[in-house]
Amino acid sequence: MPLSSAQLRYIKSPFWLAIAGFAVLLFVMTAQYFSFRPDINFLLAKKPLVHHPIWRTVFYIHIAGGMLALLIGPFQFLKISRTRFRKAHRVIGKVYLAAILFVGAPGGFYMAFYANGGPIADLGFVVMALLWLHMTLNAYKAVRAGEYVEHSRWMVRSYAMTFSAVTLRLYVPITSLLFNMDHNLVIMTSAWVSWLFNLAIAELVIATDPKYLIRKRKESHAGSTISEFAA
Repeated sequence: MPLSSAQLRYIKSPFWLAIAGFAVLLFVMTAQYFSFRPDINFLLAKKPLVHHPIWRTVFYIHIAGGMLALLIGPFQFLKISRTRFRKAHRVIGKVYLAAILFVGAPGGFYMAFYANGGPIADLGFVVMALLWLHMTLNAYKAVRAGEYVEHSRWMVRSYAMTFSAVTLRLYVPITSLLFNMDHNLVIMTSAWVSWLFNLAIAELVIATDPKYLIRKRKESHAGSTISEFAA
């Protein structure tokens, strides 16, 4: 059942702040990879591949696109971005779409075949990359067709997939340290849980927020790329 406006305002502000905070934090943490040193965190676990020219190049391409989309995504969902800064909203929205469609998702698809955790993990990351691409492409198609409510639904799903970069980095230490799960099992399941959990939250948001339930809505501006998500 849709929530009231008062309930949504109470929930969305801290929810948005948490998402934006984690996004900025991971962006800052990931920036260290662009020192191009081979001995940083994730690359230490990829010693057989770290000097492979294609894999290493795709790695940097993937994190550049993914982290850019992760960083700018939350700010596109703010109401002020589409009411007072419409031109910037459109430009940033195009950057978000391009960062995923041409950089982040294709790079993630390639890297999925080299994931730790065996074939099950490989498949999880392959499905994730394809869904990320599919949902973002659907968002683009919807806005080009002027279907702004449908566009907003797909963008919520798209950013849920983008945010799996954060969920993955939270899931692994929490399950390993707090629940003492087997490390191999953690790595294998993280390829699925990291995005399935986010997608479930996205569908819950869409199902409980009235604006996402409206079948058709006329927008006052034709160039909007992402409708509001947070008050």
